[in-house]
Amino acid sequence: MELYNAMRTTPSCRYFTDDPVSDETIHRVLDNARFASSGGNRQGWRIVVVTDSDQKKRVADLHRKQWDPYFQHALEGTVGFQGDNSGNKMEHGTNFAVNRLRRTDDFAQKMHEVPVLMCCYVDLSTLAVTDKDLNRQSIVGGGSLYTLVHNILLGCTNEGLGSSLTTLLAAEQESCDQLFHTPDGFALGALIAIGWPVVEKQYTKLTRKPVEEIAFRNTWDVPFP
Repeated sequence: MELYNAMRTTPSCRYFTDDPVSDETIHRVLDNARFASSGGNRQGWRIVVVTDSDQKKRVADLHRKQWDPYFQHALEGTVGFQGDNSGNKMEHGTNFAVNRLRRTDDFAQKMHEVPVLMCCYVDLSTLAVTDKDLNRQSIVGGGSLYTLVHNILLGCTNEGLGSSLTTLLAAEQESCDQLFHTPDGFALGALIAIGWPVVEKQYTKLTRKPVEEIAFRNTWDVPFP
């Protein structure tokens, strides 16, 4: 698949078929995704590929511990985990937002049925967290993990696979570490669900803000171009 097309057609897949995904396919995705950039090229990422049914159920149960209260609060018009500690009002208090959340809830309740769950860790000793002393939430460290994560998403699209990224599982890291026998010093940053998409329930066109709303020339006062 042509790169720009993949960038424009990589949605969050919520509905997957029961068809298995071969180890060869997953290896091919990871073999290409590993060329992502990382701070100092230290490549501190580590991936736990979960395919065992019992293990997937344990992961899904942990994810639901975070998802279920989040979903309930969202239905009531608030969302948690805001980076700026704002009032937590939903950006879209509309039927569209509620319907989108219900699709995500369908996915969360059936996550254990998805063929592959990837849990993405990063070695904290490899991160140069240049913003850790600023008076705001630190974000720089994630730059050495999420480049790989997004490459995985693009690789899945290239293979015809559906994928869905969530970070809720990070709040259950202690339990995940016990489940995976994780060494000390690693942080869980993402969970990616991967499988063959149910075509009739897959988004066919993504919508995003135009360049003029997200890019500026020289200062924030002048939109680009």
